Amino acid sequence: MDANRELSLEETQDILFEMMKDVDSFCRKNGIRYSLSDGTMLGAVRHGGFIPWDDDADLCMLREDFDRFAATYKSDRFHLLLNTHNKDEVFFYGFIKINDPSTYGAPTHHNIARHGVSLDIFPLESVPEDKNERSVYSHKIVSISNRIYHRHRKDPISIIKAYRHSVDGWWKRLDKAVHEPKYKDRPLTSQILGRPTVEVLVPKDWFDNLVDIDFNGHKFLGFKDTDSYLKMLFGPDYMTPREWSHHYSIMKKE
Repeated sequence: MDANRELSLEETQDILFEMMKDVDSFCRKNGIRYSLSDGTMLGAVRHGGFIPWDDDADLCMLREDFDRFAATYKSDRFHLLLNTHNKDEVFFYGFIKINDPSTYGAPTHHNIARHGVSLDIFPLESVPEDKNERSVYSHKIVSISNRIYHRHRKDPISIIKAYRHSVDGWWKRLDKAVHEPKYKDRPLTSQILGRPTVEVLVPKDWFDNLVDIDFNGHKFLGFKDTDSYLKMLFGPDYMTPREWSHHYSIMKKE
């Protein structure tokens, strides 16, 4: 690829596919369970690969597998970002981003550089069966996560919102919240971090029956009951395409 030029969508998807295969290989070798998720699962079922206009990829893991993956994943090409804050990379959102550091995106209006080509891995938290109790627990996790988001920004309003603790202080509180021991053995899980609207409840035992799902001619792991999962996310008409994208340019560095 030429230096400092915008990647085409096809090039972006090619890099994402290499990321997905890299993560899949690592997980299978190390007994780490994961599933295709969100639009990536939808793309696999509806298109046999990427949704034609999609420019990212998503996986999910049970919290215990997520923690082990975060502690052990190694790659010669890609970077794992999780509570990362250094001069080159910043990512605070409570889920993992596998990033290609040779690519980058345009800065946002907050003057925070977007990451380049990246694969998101979301943790599924064990949650109570009671809806009200689950709502309180989810709100607690999201509230702490929001403080982390505001604490790393430098504008006065954000500093006021999150002034009580440092970024690492808020991160320790988040880590404690998502490892709440009284919910550890509950049968339901939920993706709380990285999902602001729709509540999606995934039975924990779905991870005991993962199957190979074809995606661009490669087999990735996924839930056996894809229909129930996709209906929770996208409704009963999930097979009807609705075009959208993240709408920002991804560039290749020198």
